[in-house]
Amino acid sequence: MPFRTSIHDYEIDHLFHRFRHVIGDSNWRQRVKKLEEETRGNKFLRHYHLLENDIAYQLNNCSNLERQHGALPVGRMDLSPVYPALAFASHCLSTLERMDATNRTRAIGRIQGAFRNPEDMRALQLEFTAGLHFAKLGHRLAWPELETGGNTYDLLVEDLGPTGLEVECKAISEEKGRRICTRHALDFWHLMQRHLMAATRGLHGGLSIVMTLPDKLPTSYAERKELSKLVARTILSGQSQVYPQAAVSIHDFDAELLHGIDWNNAGRSARELIESITGTCNRQAMITGLKGGGSVICVIQCSQDDSLFDAIQKTVKRAATKQMTGTRPGMILLEFGGMSPEGMVNLAEHDNTPGNTPTSLRRWVSEFLSNTADRDHIVGIGFLSRGAMTKPSANVVTSTGSAYVFPRRESSYWDAAFSGLFDPQNMPV
Repeated sequence: MPFRTSIHDYEIDHLFHRFRHVIGDSNWRQRVKKLEEETRGNKFLRHYHLLENDIAYQLNNCSNLERQHGALPVGRMDLSPVYPALAFASHCLSTLERMDATNRTRAIGRIQGAFRNPEDMRALQLEFTAGLHFAKLGHRLAWPELETGGNTYDLLVEDLGPTGLEVECKAISEEKGRRICTRHALDFWHLMQRHLMAATRGLHGGLSIVMTLPDKLPTSYAERKELSKLVARTILSGQSQVYPQAAVSIHDFDAELLHGIDWNNAGRSARELIESITGTCNRQAMITGLKGGGSVICVIQCSQDDSLFDAIQKTVKRAATKQMTGTRPGMILLEFGGMSPEGMVNLAEHDNTPGNTPTSLRRWVSEFLSNTADRDHIVGIGFLSRGAMTKPSANVVTSTGSAYVFPRRESSYWDAAFSGLFDPQNMPV
């Protein structure tokens, strides 16, 4: 199940120098500059931007160190914060080396453009990771989407099976299917902050505020501003209220419950605590500490359910019917950015333990693959965890992840060569 690539410490300075020369450091430096300007206008965006644009920030740090020292001071710096960016650089360069001049130029343009859009960056990371995975297995690759610039599949493994294997990669973020995305929530909280601080001045305990909207946050600035004032008036009234724009529920809680939690690195237990206090599940939440020792939890949710599975189903169906040719076997790889390697392993182990009720994921995949009307060419669907960086030895950094693959051996396009593609026993040492 795990897949991995390794970078040696002694390669790092040369690797970064090559990547900077090929791609141009102005791409990540300009991106970071723009994000820092946005952060100065809204402090709530800081952590969000760091997470969404981690590759740009890491490479910008490398550029700063290189300018300061003339080269990356590999022996005198903590490299762990920049390992993911260096892995991305390695993937890019490995892929570019296998392309002809025309496709290489087009791919460089796409890499440069990805720095301006986190969604594009995640997709590109996944494509290069998948390509490198098959390359390490010794296979020849082609990049149809880059070659044609059209709406087609990402990768052709030319010598896998009788006619090759088409691979389409989809990066599924935690935001997929959300009616209220994190960026919009952060912008609203910034707008509401002044009103919220005024309404909670002198608060010494904990106050839970849950806003339930009929749909998404208003797009109009005037409407969002009015909504923020409405919430403040509700807090001052001390009573939960239902308005046409939103239902606002308020209640007190013990602020001591929140003490000692690092919210920038909060895990599942912290999320469960917030959900327990607010009576919500997997919603956008903001926690604010007050000068008087009190704390405010503000949650924004939609009365309609988020539709992650619906969004995934639409994504996979479109990939199968619109992006793949249908004349060769195809595999769809979906990366769940919000799932750890351990979480993916636990999911697979649960589904493969006799007597356990199948997970929603397994039930949906089974249903999808059983429909042969327009997807007989699909020979498998694989779910990948987010990557994790480890240092197994003094001079080696390894990127690892987990894959949960559903083969479809009933397909008329199936070939024995498609078995065990993500089995660690089949990976070269």
